[in-house]
Amino acid sequence: MRAAQSLEQKRETGRQITGQVLASALYRRAACIFCYVSTPQEIDTHAILRHALAAGKMVCVPLCGARGEMSARRICAFDELHAGAYGILEPEDTAAEVAPAQIDLVIAPALACDRQGYRLGYGGGYYDRFLCRTDAACMALCAEARLLDRLPHEPFDRRCQWVITERRVLRTDEEQ
Repeated sequence: MRAAQSLEQKRETGRQITGQVLASALYRRAACIFCYVSTPQEIDTHAILRHALAAGKMVCVPLCGARGEMSARRICAFDELHAGAYGILEPEDTAAEVAPAQIDLVIAPALACDRQGYRLGYGGGYYDRFLCRTDAACMALCAEARLLDRLPHEPFDRRCQWVITERRVLRTDEEQ
């Protein structure tokens, strides 16, 4: 489904989702955000990261390590990122680590989501392991066409309290 989208459709979906995120009270209130740095195949987060930096928020991005662990590393400018493993932009390993307890909002990628807030990632479990360590609200970015009624999930899978699509802001804990 994702590959079938035209480049213009993908850009428009990303622009609309970015608008939903930036307009949300959750984002506006967050002093510290942890956000994935999108690849060309994912919902684009570059505008969200640039906006957060310009707004003076503390911005953290993932740095993936051994054994499926991921840490939050602070960046002060977008150009601090470089292509790392798999061509994904990431900070230097010398970037300051931010404790999960400091984070107010996690913005997570999703290949698909369900209405309960479970997300389908890439199978590495990085976000599930990270989300166990923080009380931050979690927002998954997902195209409306890939928002499903139910996804299979395991006991270790962590729910996102919010799913943001180009058409809606879904609060998943109110759907239960």
